Amino acid sequence: MSQLTINALKINIVTNKGVFGTFSNFVKGLNVVRAKNSTGKSSYINSILYALGVEELLGGTNGKTMKPVLREELTYQNNSYKVIESNVELQISNANNDSITIRRWITSVTREERLIEVEFGPSLTEGKKFKKQDFYVHLSGSAQNEAGFHSFLVEFLGWELPFVPSFEGKERLLYIQTLFPLFFIEQIKGWSSFYAQTNTNYGIRELSTRAIEFILGLDVLSNSKLKEKLRIEKALITQEWSNLVTLIKEKADAVAATVVGLSDKPDLLSNYEIFVYDKNQNLISLREKISESVLEYNQRSNVVRSIKDIEKEHEAKINEVEDKVLALQSEANSIRQDIYSSTINQSTLEENLVQLQQDLKSNQDAKKLLDLGSDKNLYVAKGICPTCNQKIHETLLPQDIEFQPMTLEENIKYIKDQLATLKFAISQSKGGTNEKNKRFRAVSEALEEERRRVRSLKLELREDPRMLSNLDIEETLNLKWRIKELEETENSFEEIGRKLETLKQQWQQHLIETTKIPEEFFSKLDKTKLEMLQKKFRYYLEQFGYSSTLLEDITISHDKFTPVVRGFDIRFDSSASDYIRLRWAFALVLNFISNQYGGNHPKLIIMDEPGQQQMNINSTGKLFELLSGLEGQSIIASSLTLKEIEGVTEGVSVNVIDLGDDYIMKPLLI
Repeated sequence: MSQLTINALKINIVTNKGVFGTFSNFVKGLNVVRAKNSTGKSSYINSILYALGVEELLGGTNGKTMKPVLREELTYQNNSYKVIESNVELQISNANNDSITIRRWITSVTREERLIEVEFGPSLTEGKKFKKQDFYVHLSGSAQNEAGFHSFLVEFLGWELPFVPSFEGKERLLYIQTLFPLFFIEQIKGWSSFYAQTNTNYGIRELSTRAIEFILGLDVLSNSKLKEKLRIEKALITQEWSNLVTLIKEKADAVAATVVGLSDKPDLLSNYEIFVYDKNQNLISLREKISESVLEYNQRSNVVRSIKDIEKEHEAKINEVEDKVLALQSEANSIRQDIYSSTINQSTLEENLVQLQQDLKSNQDAKKLLDLGSDKNLYVAKGICPTCNQKIHETLLPQDIEFQPMTLEENIKYIKDQLATLKFAISQSKGGTNEKNKRFRAVSEALEEERRRVRSLKLELREDPRMLSNLDIEETLNLKWRIKELEETENSFEEIGRKLETLKQQWQQHLIETTKIPEEFFSKLDKTKLEMLQKKFRYYLEQFGYSSTLLEDITISHDKFTPVVRGFDIRFDSSASDYIRLRWAFALVLNFISNQYGGNHPKLIIMDEPGQQQMNINSTGKLFELLSGLEGQSIIASSLTLKEIEGVTEGVSVNVIDLGDDYIMKPLLI
C-alpha cells in the first residue's frame, strides 16, 4: 500500500545578518496553510516539491526553480538581507508509519543542489539525531540505481512503478515526477489542466493517460503494456521474415530458380520448395537438379576422349542441337508474347484501379455532402453523379431500370469490393508475369547455350582428329562449376530455412501470448472503477456548485480518463470558476477511487491557492469539508483571512497553520 504523509517542513536561510526561515508541523487529515498574498506562501509550498526532487512541476530543476527569497535576497521589516546558504528540511512518513527527514540545499558553497541527505528518523518533530545517508537526484540512474534518491523514495512510499511504452518503441520507467501533477496542484500551471505536464514527457507515449492508469491501479495499464509489447514484437518478426523472404528470392533468381509455397508474411504452415529447370526446361527440385548434374559429371570425368572418338557423336549432336535451337527460339518468342500481353493486361488493371479509387473518393464526398443536407450549387446537391456527370435521384443507376437501383452507400460498398478484387487480380498478374520472366530467362539462357554449342561443335570438327576434345573438357568443367554453385545455393537455403523455423517458433509464441490478452479492453474491476469515477466526479461537482453544463452530460473519457462533455473537452463548456471546480473534483475523485477500490494514490492532496478566479467562499468551504472526509492528508495553501477560514470550516476537523500577514521567512536566530 502506498502513502505519503507530510509531517513537518522547515526552511533555513543563512544571511549576512543571521538565520531566517520557518517551521510547521502537519497532521493527517486537512491542513490549511494561511498567509497573505505575496508573503512567500508559494515558496513555502513549492519547497515541498524541491525537497522531494520533483520541482520539475515548476518548470525546471534544481535551485533556480526556487524564488529569489530562498537563494538570493530576502526582505524583512523593510530591510534586505543577502542569502549566503539555504536548505529545506522535510519530514515524511509512509503507510508503515516509518519516518525519514529529507534535507536538500538550495544554495551552498559545499553542498551541490543534486545531493539529498536522508536522515532515517523524525528528526524535525523529535529533535533527535539519526543515521544519515546521501543520495543524488536529476542525474542518470537517480530513478533506478541504489544511490538514486527517487529509487529510494519510490521504495519507501510503497510504489512499484511500471515500465510503459515510449516514442522510441521501447519501454521507459513511469518516473515519479509524472505522478505528482495528479495530487499536487501548484499555483502557476497546476490549475490550467487536469494534468499539468512538466516541460518534458520523458519520451513516454500518452504520458497523462499512463499516469492516471497507475494512480487508479487500472488493469488496463498492464493490458496496454502487453499490447504494445506484442505490437512491437509482431513488427520485428514480420520485418525479419520479410528480409529472409527477400533473400531467398534473390538467391533463387541468381540461379534461375522458382520458389513455391513461400508466404510473404509469418506463417506457421509455410513450407516452401525450390525448383529449377532441367535440360528439357521442365521444373525439378533443386536437389534433383544437383543429383542429375553430379551423375552427368561423373560419367564425363571418367573418360577423356579425342575428337576422332566423338566425331560421329558431334555430327549427330549438331543436328539435335540445331533442332533444339529452333524449338527454344519458338518457345522464347511465345513467352515473350505472353509477357507482353500480361504487361498490357496489368497496365489496364492498374488504370482501372486508379479510376475506381477516384470513383470511390467522388462517391464518398457525394455521400458526405448529401448526409449534411447540402443545398449549395454543387453537382451532388443538384443530383448529378460525381463520376459520370449524369442526373441521379440519390442513386447511381438510370431511373428506367426495372429493379431497385443501388443507393450511394450501396454503390460505395460495391466499389470497395471491386477495388479489393482488382488489387488481388493485379497481385496475381504481377506474380504470373514474374514467373514468365523467370522462364523466359531460363529459355533464353538455354537458347544462347545451345547456339554456342553448335558453334563449338562445328569448330571442333575442323580440328586435328587426334587432339583431345576441348569442348568435352570445357563442358565437364562448366558442369563442375554449376554443381558447386547449386550446392552453395542449397546450403544458403538450408541456413535461411533454419532461421525461418526459428522465426516460426517465435511467431507461434507471439500468437499464444496474443490469445492471453482479454477480449475486453477493461477488466471487470476497471469498469467498476470507471463507473464510480464518473458517478463520484459528478457528485463532487454538484457539491461544489458547478453549473456550466448539465451534470448528466459529463462523462469520463475511456481513452484519456479525463472529463468530457458529449465527447469534447469540458473546458470549452465551463466558466473560469467552474473549471477550477472541475479541477478540485478531479483531484478528490482520484484519491477516493484509489482508496475505495484499490490503486496507487499516495493519499495526499496539496493545493496552492484553490480559491482561483474569485471562487465563491461557500464553494471553498465545501472543498475543505470534503477534503477533511478523505482518507489520508491534504495541505491547502490559502490567502483567506483567519476569520474566513474559521467561518467555512466550522464543524470541520482542520489544522490551521497561520503564517501571518508579514513575510513568512522570519528570524530564527538573532
